[in-house]
Amino acid sequence: MPIAISDTIIYEDDHLIAINKPAGYLAETTKKKGEKTLVDLISNYLSVQTGKPVNGHAVHRLDRRVSGILLFSKTQEALDGMIALFKQRKVQKTYWAIVHEKPEPSEAVLIHWLTRDKVNNITFTHQEVVENSKKAELSYRIIAQANDYYLIEVNPRTGRTHQIRAQLAAIGCPIVGDYKYGYPRETPRKAIALHAKRLVFEHPISHEKIDLSIPKPNAQLWNSFDR
Repeated sequence: MPIAISDTIIYEDDHLIAINKPAGYLAETTKKKGEKTLVDLISNYLSVQTGKPVNGHAVHRLDRRVSGILLFSKTQEALDGMIALFKQRKVQKTYWAIVHEKPEPSEAVLIHWLTRDKVNNITFTHQEVVENSKKAELSYRIIAQANDYYLIEVNPRTGRTHQIRAQLAAIGCPIVGDYKYGYPRETPRKAIALHAKRLVFEHPISHEKIDLSIPKPNAQLWNSFDR
């Protein structure tokens, strides 16, 4: 059943709208006939609010099984501006992830070169440059421990597909529930324990600082951590 967009909104102005995306929803485009994407739901919400057709656009991506802040544009000007900010790496992103294996050291910067298998939708990590690879960089630190699980804060410095998932798996710390990148299939989980917690950027139109944050991830993430 589709979510009610009005229940997920954490920020909205004349140009942008941000939601707390639940895990399990696709941001846009799908091969599954009849499946509603978040772009569809956002566009419908905006059209109802304004009384005229409005097409919302996702300005960045979150994987289907990942939760957290997802930003959409209401106008072409805002879309172009946000795309430029992401390309220029002027958007600060913070994620929370839960892993079962303790990262060593407890705080570090990871640098890998990534290649993609688009057919199977998987990213491979390499320790050095290989053909068609792209550099990926992130920093992480452990911020809590409970029940033999570790909550880590991750700040990606580049924006590669599946970057956080692949890089953490590369150091032996696959994210809880991330079977594609090596987490054991001990219990079926609909969500990956990865949450987009914070997004900081300069508004592309007003140029004011926008600091969006979700204090506590959704129940699925915390249930993994508290089990």
